[in-house]
Parts: sequence; C-alpha cells; structure tokens
Amino acid sequence: MIDYKNPHQVMLFFEEKQRNNKSKTEICLAQQINYYDMLRSSGKVAISGDLYNQHKFFVILNVSCDTELEDIISNDPALKNNVSELARAMPFVEI
Repeated sequence: MIDYKNPHQVMLFFEEKQRNNKSKTEICLAQQINYYDMLRSSGKVAISGDLYNQHKFFVILNVSCDTELEDIISNDPALKNNVSELARAMPFVEI
C-alpha cells in the first residue's frame, strides 16, 4: 500500500477552457508552461508536455506531501486566471 502523505509523484492533466480572449489565454498558457519549467529546474517536475493535436497539457510532479501539491496547483497561472482547468490528478508510480 502506498502512503500519499510521503514523497510521491502525481500526474496532472489540464484542459484549456473555451477561449473568450485569445490573447489572454495564450499569455496565461505560456505562463503555465514557464511555471512548470521553473519547477522542473528545482526538481519538482519529472516530465511535462502536450497531448498531440489537443488543447491538453500534462505534468508529472515530485511532491513531498499533498500540501505541497495543493500549493503548486494553487499557484498555477492558467488556473488562477481561469483559462485552464485541472481535468484530473492521479498518483503516478514508475515501474
């Protein structure tokens, strides 16, 4: 059994919301990518990318606890600006 309060990995799937303001959406999505790139440099992101030909983005995070995960999600610029939504979050285990 895995205890998700200890260090673990989480896969997050984001979906772009309908574009009402294309310029704002593009800026916020670029900020989202930069945000996770910054987290990659500190060892928090294992991998990230786009799902081919879809308006979806995924990231696998290395977190020490669920509180850290919540902090990362709450500071995501695209979520904060309501241009993206967290479609799914699930534990990830490499085998």
